[in-house]
Amino acid sequence: MNVYINFNSYAVKHLISINILVYTATFVFSQYKIESLLSLYHPLDDQFQLYQIITHMFVHSKRLFLHIIFNMIALFMFGGQIENRLGVKKFMIIYFLSGILAAFFQIIFNTGVMYYFVKSLDFTKAIKILNLLNEEQKISLYSSMYSPMMGSSGAVSGIVGAFAKFFPEHKIFILPFPFPIAVRKAILIFILGSFISSIFNLSPGVAHFAHIGGILSGYLIGNFFRK
Repeated sequence: MNVYINFNSYAVKHLISINILVYTATFVFSQYKIESLLSLYHPLDDQFQLYQIITHMFVHSKRLFLHIIFNMIALFMFGGQIENRLGVKKFMIIYFLSGILAAFFQIIFNTGVMYYFVKSLDFTKAIKILNLLNEEQKISLYSSMYSPMMGSSGAVSGIVGAFAKFFPEHKIFILPFPFPIAVRKAILIFILGSFISSIFNLSPGVAHFAHIGGILSGYLIGNFFRK
């Protein structure tokens, strides 16, 4: 099946523009700490605000330029096809609903990590226990409690999941394989790799379960729309 990139996609074009504008604003108006305001904190954290469930999808790390680059490239490559296939309304439903569900997946995982170490969901108790843990355990617990989520990765993963539903045999490259493989197989490999990385904390600071949740959500929503 031949799949082409849709350069005239309405929703994708505007989403990319908004993400770039917000990213630029975090530098231009750094005094307002836009990253902290828009990122999604754990619901048990005092810094959590309801609006962050949506706004965290539009803010990316200032310290990691590749964060926004990879997300926008993936959105551009896969998003146009889904928008062209389903229309703007259904595309936006997949994008935002996947982003919300992806965050929910990550919050559930983070809460599980916290409960594993603390046997409680009391942040005050968790802080006291931090001093009793080794360095690796401290990083794992602290990041689960206080590291806010940011980026469109969950929402974009949802678009990739939907793409895998509609174009399962389309070939893409995925590291470390030097040859193209079908999207359906690629996302299975990616999900497995993300799960292992998350369980063994191989990439601290990366919301692996958000990626998994986004892909699964997009695939299932895409399947619903296809039927």
